[in-house]
Amino acid sequence: MLINHFFKSNECFSYEALRAAGYSNYGGADFGEVIAICSRIRAGNEDDWLQEWKRAADRAVTHAKHSASVKNNTSAYEGYLRASNYYRTAEFFRRDNVDNDEIARDLYKRSENAFTEAMELSTLAYESISIPYDGTTLPGYFVSPDKSNKPRRTIIFNGGYDSTMSEGWFAIGGAALARGYNFLAFDGPGQGAAVRRQHLYFRPDWENVLIPVVDYALIRADVDPNALALFGWSMGGYLAARGATQEHRLQALILDDGVYDFGSAFRVNQPWFVQRLIELKYDSTCDFIFRGVQSLSTGVRWALRNGKWTFGVASEADLMRAVNSYTLEGLCDKITTPCLILDAENDHFLKGQPELLSRHLEHCEHELVSLRADEGGDTHCHQGNFFRLHQVVFDFLKKRLASGEDS
Repeated sequence: MLINHFFKSNECFSYEALRAAGYSNYGGADFGEVIAICSRIRAGNEDDWLQEWKRAADRAVTHAKHSASVKNNTSAYEGYLRASNYYRTAEFFRRDNVDNDEIARDLYKRSENAFTEAMELSTLAYESISIPYDGTTLPGYFVSPDKSNKPRRTIIFNGGYDSTMSEGWFAIGGAALARGYNFLAFDGPGQGAAVRRQHLYFRPDWENVLIPVVDYALIRADVDPNALALFGWSMGGYLAARGATQEHRLQALILDDGVYDFGSAFRVNQPWFVQRLIELKYDSTCDFIFRGVQSLSTGVRWALRNGKWTFGVASEADLMRAVNSYTLEGLCDKITTPCLILDAENDHFLKGQPELLSRHLEHCEHELVSLRADEGGDTHCHQGNFFRLHQVVFDFLKKRLASGEDS
């Protein structure tokens, strides 16, 4: 199991380090650099974490600027991509009063700006986009292999509980462009710029988010309407599937990983009496219990703080009730798009959820593929195993999206 390789005494730090390192496949990290960064971080020390990842990101930007100044645009592009990932990683644990946290705001801005700098230095056709949504817009970007404007197969990235649209590049975007696809990424409610700048919070009825995104994709001349796929990442495995209960214009749905009941991630280790207290709204007692648990676990503390912020709720008890609405119970028969459901053998967040979803998709054509420890793909979202992951994904899409040609 890969999860504890970086910080043996802190599973959360170790997983996030693996997450950052895994993006080396598509330019988001240098593995030796990640090892050097982690060697200077004390397990569980969030100040160390921020300082060392930010230091590496700043260094990558400095080097990228120098490369750009001598017209070495390829190296500048690579430097900015690393900086984007490292700034995102540096900011990860800043979840106490995020809206008023100038450090978190600055690191997030640096991450997104570095990604934009990288794209503008590339040979790709990159465009910042705004997607009409519920009286406002959702931020996003669209990347094509070139400016020919010819219709192509397109993958839409739907992020999860803490991902950003720039992170989508490392998760699937770089792989898509390498194969001649277009790539569309967006921040929905509860995610990235949508929650940070617009104070839009997660909502369980994600069909009301996904339908406008697909509407936008289908008005573009460079999108083949018969070759459109949606990639749901982490919690996005629930969000994408929920959206697909009403959105039927997609030709393929990739759920990495599959999620039937997102709330299970919060309930799985809760004693029954805590769940009962939450139901009965003994909120002061519940919040006292959760505060005690947070003091013992980096991962639990982060998850609860991130949840309160992105769901727009005031307390841990409110969050526990909110997440219970994020379920596909009674809705799976409305999903008609062929699905690839991915599973990680040792998923420490949502273990068992892909199989549960697969059992409920009785009337929908789907495949369930599990990546296991012996091939290094057993962690949540298969961090550090992206070449194998993308092999599975694009083998599936090769069968489902008949239009276009891989490069």
